[in-house]
Amino acid sequence: LNICFANPDPSITSTAEDFLAESEITNVDLLGLQSITTIGNSFIRECVSLKTISNITCLRNVKNIGWNFLAKCKALAVVDLTMFSNVECIDVHFLLGCSSLETIDLGAFNKVT
Repeated sequence: LNICFANPDPSITSTAEDFLAESEITNVDLLGLQSITTIGNSFIRECVSLKTISNITCLRNVKNIGWNFLAKCKALAVVDLTMFSNVECIDVHFLLGCSSLETIDLGAFNKVT
């Protein structure tokens, strides 16, 4: 199952809690989510078949990341978070239980307190 957000409302600045949580997705394309500044709790949580996240760079305006961000996405092996240079706050359980995760670049998180 593939999900794509091609033409979302630009006035939407945050994702809902449990956004795509526990779904059967294998790929999610975040194209079009440029206006998001806050990622709600449990963003794409427990999507055990998720292997790829396309256009994650569209989240470059994010300042706050809620708890359980991508938690327990057991098939996810690579995630590029270098676009998160504006992030100021990350809640608990960030990437918790991503047991296949091989590569992650956290260099952009220089504003996190």
